[in-house]
Amino acid sequence: MVNKYDIVLVIFLFLLSIGSYVGLYMYTSGSELTDGIATVYYNDEKVVEISLDDGSYSIFKADYIVSIDEDEGLFTIVGDNGDVVIKYRDNKVGVIDEISPKNICQKQGFSNSPLSPITCLPNRVIIIISEPASDDLPDDVSS
Repeated sequence: MVNKYDIVLVIFLFLLSIGSYVGLYMYTSGSELTDGIATVYYNDEKVVEISLDDGSYSIFKADYIVSIDEDEGLFTIVGDNGDVVIKYRDNKVGVIDEISPKNICQKQGFSNSPLSPITCLPNRVIIIISEPASDDLPDDVSS
């Protein structure tokens, strides 16, 4: 027998799940950065930082960089299974070519959100998005 309280519970859980999905979607879509920094790590060592604002970059470990094509926005980094090609476009970065069992790195797509890092664990490459460093000094009130 279906009780009226069972129907109310099902409707409540359905509305709660829809509300949670919409809230999570709004939270994650609001975290995108067009002026952030994409930091590429290989074996837990910082290799290169790519500015999401204009595609400019800073190299930290040249030994792990195979090539950089500034015109195409391509950064080829050493990986455990082979080279990992990272592309910068439209204020986002993503892995477009790599060698791994299921090519999960490529399937993650492009990201510009700190909530969506790109992880390529078979190749030990991780791309973390963060806000740009602020050069602002604290004022007298906050210090």
